[in-house]
Amino acid sequence: MLLSEAIDALCIATRADGRSPRTVQSYREKLGHLAAFLGEVDVEAVTTGDLRRYVADQHDKGLSPFTVKTRVRALKRLFNFLEAEGVAEGNPAQRIKTPQPKRQKPKGLEWEDFVALLKTTEGGSVLDLRDRAVMLFLFDTGCRVGGLVGLKVGDVDLEQRRALVCEKGNKTRFVFFREETARALADWLEVRPQDRGDWLFTSFKSKYKRLTVSGVYHTLKRRGQGAGVEGPVNPHAFRHGFARHFLLSGGDLGTLADILGHSTVMVTKDYYGIFTVGELQRKHEQHSPIAKLRSGENEK
Repeated sequence: MLLSEAIDALCIATRADGRSPRTVQSYREKLGHLAAFLGEVDVEAVTTGDLRRYVADQHDKGLSPFTVKTRVRALKRLFNFLEAEGVAEGNPAQRIKTPQPKRQKPKGLEWEDFVALLKTTEGGSVLDLRDRAVMLFLFDTGCRVGGLVGLKVGDVDLEQRRALVCEKGNKTRFVFFREETARALADWLEVRPQDRGDWLFTSFKSKYKRLTVSGVYHTLKRRGQGAGVEGPVNPHAFRHGFARHFLLSGGDLGTLADILGHSTVMVTKDYYGIFTVGELQRKHEQHSPIAKLRSGENEK
């Protein structure tokens, strides 16, 4: 069986097992890198040495340790599947070690910094209203900056408090926001320039009709300097901040993975399921079953 055929077979079996189309696409995307490296070879001709050279090549390309880890997981899943199906007698991936990158606390936006940033928009100018809506939308939805700048007015439903964003390879998904963000969006829409087409977040520079990715970075940097914020204020810090606050407030990893548009829960866990000792203790204090004793409830 050729490598491309093996990948197709795994994807079909994965979908047949009830896994989501997003998971199937994740396998196809990650294994596509393996296929590009090895070429169209027979899977029985693939050796452990071939796979080790591939993993080394991924490291040499400067990819993040977490990216390499997910690609190694995918190749091990493929060859485990082929062995279980009897397609291949041996398993060249059996001795391939899955990288275990050092887990570091994500550099997410802190709540106090977010409040300070919002205070810089209290002047009420047209620019203030746009920037306030941008910051609330990023921190409330956890969307990527590419999804934000690609929004059109028709993509946002203020009544249902959700928006359809397009991110990473034209993948669309719904993101959700609270009433506070809906009000900020409504305030912005009342003053939004009408000569900029259908883009939700427009630019005030004559050269551009919509706010660009670099424009968002510049806007947040300027607001951060005005607020005296020393921590990270880039768009991804908003996404990290949303994810961590979601988990610290009691949200679960599975729901967060869906909200963020991750292919698997493991991606979410690797990036955001990281807490300080103090944060873990506070989560324990909040969610331990013994907390019921404070209200006089008995375990049934």
